[in-house]
Amino acid sequence: MKQIGYAIIGCGMISQFHATAIAETPNARLVGVYDAMPYRCEQFVILNGGKVYESLDHVWADVEVDAVCICTPSGLHFPQALAALEHGKHVLVEKPMALNLADCDTLIDIAKERNLTLGVVSQMRFSPGIQQVKQAMDAKILGKLICADLYMKFHRSQDYYDSSDWRGTWAMDGGGALMNQGIHGVDLLQYLAGPVDNVFARAKTLARKIEVEDTLSAITEFESGAIGVIQATTSLHSGFSRRIELCGEKGTIILEEDKILLWDVADDEGLDLDTQGASEVRSSSDPSQISSNGHARQIGNFTAAILGKETILIDGNEGRKAVQIILSAYQSSRENRPVTL
Repeated sequence: MKQIGYAIIGCGMISQFHATAIAETPNARLVGVYDAMPYRCEQFVILNGGKVYESLDHVWADVEVDAVCICTPSGLHFPQALAALEHGKHVLVEKPMALNLADCDTLIDIAKERNLTLGVVSQMRFSPGIQQVKQAMDAKILGKLICADLYMKFHRSQDYYDSSDWRGTWAMDGGGALMNQGIHGVDLLQYLAGPVDNVFARAKTLARKIEVEDTLSAITEFESGAIGVIQATTSLHSGFSRRIELCGEKGTIILEEDKILLWDVADDEGLDLDTQGASEVRSSSDPSQISSNGHARQIGNFTAAILGKETILIDGNEGRKAVQIILSAYQSSRENRPVTL
């Protein structure tokens, strides 16, 4: 079977997870890497192999490259994904796929027009625990959903924001605690609880010296009629694991990161939670503390989708959903009113 050749764009922390995932995917291979700082590429290829590209134009011109993984700062995701699609490359882009909905829609439309695969990284969806809860929610095991809550009380130091001039800016980060750190949780919340109808939020910058919010709380109403709370912050000491609570008339399921913490459902045998194993995610105070397993599962699915062997789980339309919720929360905070999606 054909191998899909990948180029990685951007050699920041997350790029190593992509390289490891590509190496673990049977029908994928790493062709090369590009970064605006060439010395980072040299270090990268020593660890992972592949060639170093002098420019993005060299990436687009390489016929060995079927797909690109975009691992650059958020503000570069849209222009680089757009250029890749325009040059006939399949695109897997880190979150968020773009910083506004018009750009999201442009990527979706061009990928469709050119029959290219567009994927957005939300690797936690692929974890066994999340998939088990998704199947239960689709089967309406909780009955009528009453509450769906997301708590992301993280720690990012001022040094973290000061380490790169793009961090904590509207132009290149697109937002703060909710857009950067919180988007995975927002994606999981709507994936499990269903579409959000409206949101009423309040965002503040309480502890960090950054342009964007370090703390946000929102009330959300879902299309199902359920209501919920989203809390996101990066300004707490230590930081705590991401938590999602799904409460219905027939029971409650609680997730801590990607692990099922509670399964209390009427007329259900329940789960042996001791068999759940350790969480693959421990990033509440250190963004590097994740496993490569999620990226490996997602790149495996993305590669199979390109080859026509699987349906892609997180395409551009799916990636757009979390961005819309987050932008609606920001609009709500600015305008001090509920915003309907």
